[in-house]
Amino acid sequence: MENVPTYLFTQGVLGVAVLVLGYVVAKLYNKTERLEKEKSDLMEARRIDTVSTLENVTEVMQTNSQTNRLLAEKIEAAKQSTRYTK
Repeated sequence: MENVPTYLFTQGVLGVAVLVLGYVVAKLYNKTERLEKEKSDLMEARRIDTVSTLENVTEVMQTNSQTNRLLAEKIEAAKQSTRYTK
């Protein structure tokens, strides 16, 4: 009979340890899910930012191309006018 309280105490300690480990595992799992959600949100925000940056860069490049073309036309016109004035 002396071993019964010791056995029950040991089982109680093991039970508490299992409960604590279960709680820790659940918390870590929830944290992992939250981090995965944040990661996917950040990736989506980065994708949207990349798309908008690409659109802005494309607009700037088109504007630069038009400006270069107009400048080249003005240079050619100036060359033509200087040829006729000589």
